[in-house]
Amino acid sequence: MKQLLFFLLLFSISTQSQDFSKVDELVASYPKFSTVEALSNQIKKDFTTNENKARAAFYWLANNIRYNLKEYYNPTQRSYNFRYTTEEEKQQKLQALKDKLVADAFKTKFGVCEEYAQAFKKVCDLLGIEAEVIKGNVRNVPQEIGKPENTTNHAWNAVKLNQKWMILDATWAAGYEYNGRWVKKFDNYFYNIPKEKIFKTHYPKDTIWVLRFGRMSIEEFYNQPIYGHTFLSSKVELVSPKKGILTINSSKEIKLKFKNLDTNSPIFYTFRGQKYAQKPAVLVEGKTSTLTFKNAPKNSYLNLFINKEAALQFKTK
Repeated sequence: MKQLLFFLLLFSISTQSQDFSKVDELVASYPKFSTVEALSNQIKKDFTTNENKARAAFYWLANNIRYNLKEYYNPTQRSYNFRYTTEEEKQQKLQALKDKLVADAFKTKFGVCEEYAQAFKKVCDLLGIEAEVIKGNVRNVPQEIGKPENTTNHAWNAVKLNQKWMILDATWAAGYEYNGRWVKKFDNYFYNIPKEKIFKTHYPKDTIWVLRFGRMSIEEFYNQPIYGHTFLSSKVELVSPKKGILTINSSKEIKLKFKNLDTNSPIFYTFRGQKYAQKPAVLVEGKTSTLTFKNAPKNSYLNLFINKEAALQFKTK
């Protein structure tokens, strides 16, 4: 039994750290296909395993579909009315609408999360790989901490490889917004998001997907701090506090505890409205590091930067 458990653990680790550099290099040479069928046919020609096929689809979409900020800030009404007499006819018409969405994304090379997610699933469908579109909630800014949303605001994917579901998000892997402009930058963290970290950034609407990856309520999800992607891809772990809203007492000090934090790295912080970043006080005890932030104001936001990257954001009260 111990040998079996060791094998399963080793397999899990090797899958998580699988090297896709050769896949990515080949896909980077692909043209900007104008149809999903053309992309799928090329992937089928170049790759034999489902692992490589799924990665190829994800990498191409993240690098060739540009996020449509205009649509994000001024969304068009996406409500559709149609008649049907059977469940089969209903599903056929729904699929036709999704196919139209994907076709438009391939033609224009623009889309929002729905286009990325539906396009990935469509490629997987054409390649015979089991995949799903997951709708749910994500958080991006500290203003959202402690404020659960009743409606979903994002879509991403699950794909089944080696009899196991893994979570990926081609939208967040494609880049990010900076000063009102889209910055194209591939982020590998969002391909096969670690199981134990999924709920730090993504919360599915359907209970089945929540139960597959843990136990958390939507309220608990929104009560967490905002985690930076670079922080999550590192080995650093936030020990305490785990809540995203910090109560400021008479000492006006905030203490954050971490494991595996490289205190030789540049670490800075700001509170909302501060012009210049400051360095926290650092206390190291074994593998645990405590950062102390002084003169913390109430009703503000604490922004922590590690290696010049946004690591964590909290609210204060």
